[in-house]
Amino acid sequence: MTTIKINNAKFYAYHGVLDYEKQYGNLFEADIEMHCDLSGLKDSDDLGKTVDYLAVYNKVKKIFHDEKFHLIESVNQKICDMVLDEFELVKKVIVSIRKPNAPLGIIDSVEIKNEKLKLND
Repeated sequence: MTTIKINNAKFYAYHGVLDYEKQYGNLFEADIEMHCDLSGLKDSDDLGKTVDYLAVYNKVKKIFHDEKFHLIESVNQKICDMVLDEFELVKKVIVSIRKPNAPLGIIDSVEIKNEKLKLND
């Protein structure tokens, strides 16, 4: 198994329960760790035989920008499901979403971490 990671991708989006979070938005950070079967890659150096992490990033960006969620737990689930559904070489995904400016007080961030396995393998 090969691990491909996208570390600390940052997105500005409008997720949250509070009205001002929905209106003014917030910064979010995401880590996407993909455990992949790249046995077909061998020595080919062919992008089509691995996971195109630019495509993963762009799809995660689209989820953050085009959809609105009350909970970062829901964003996390959506990203996990998308990665497993759309990238067949990914067998397991671990997604962490951080909200650095969560309205709690003086904190670094709130983080939701989720791990999902592909069920049909």
